[in-house]
Amino acid sequence: MYAINLFKLFFRRDDQLFKIHRAEKVFNFWKLLFLLFLASILTYIWTSWIGLGTDPISVNATEFTHTEYELRKLWFLIGRVAYAILFAAFILFASSFIWWLFNDVRYRKLIIIQMNVLLVLLFERILWIPLMVYAGIDWYVSPFSFGVAASYITDIEWVIYFFGAISVFQLWIIWYQIKCLQYLSNTKRYWIWLGVISWHLLLWAGTAAISRYDLFLIYILNS
Repeated sequence: MYAINLFKLFFRRDDQLFKIHRAEKVFNFWKLLFLLFLASILTYIWTSWIGLGTDPISVNATEFTHTEYELRKLWFLIGRVAYAILFAAFILFASSFIWWLFNDVRYRKLIIIQMNVLLVLLFERILWIPLMVYAGIDWYVSPFSFGVAASYITDIEWVIYFFGAISVFQLWIIWYQIKCLQYLSNTKRYWIWLGVISWHLLLWAGTAAISRYDLFLIYILNS
């Protein structure tokens, strides 16, 4: 039996992975899932409450009545809550499903690994808030990412977004996932490295594509 402790999994990884590997039953699983979804929702509500990402709405604020403007803000907030739920679900369940397909590890144990990944991603997003509010720096040119370097090399937005999605947090996540999968799985190491890196390359490319066209879609929906 194993009682999930995410903070020990950060700082005493090998010991916790040993217990996870041998565990036939885990405790606190559903409780932690609920708390992580709640943390994701609160994080995105916070960013919405202070106005981050509301540019497409506020730029045309003078064209709306007070009621229309507040209604659009409400819908924006609801949309961010929905996005937070989908974001957390994707990190916890979709990524775990990919690892489960190619590794001989129980699906629930992989979700435990992804819980820490979600925590790191939420921490990264919280760090974006002071950068955006006080320094006017968007996420893709964060000092923690490679987007700044890419912006000096090229003006192609997709490339900047792609390298902006690659941060020190993302690199840590790759290392963490590889270490955990190597411990829990009998899959050969080079397949684990190839699978994890390929998956993240796909995610970064998708993030860049969504970031490239999301404002365009918002403007269409608001028109």
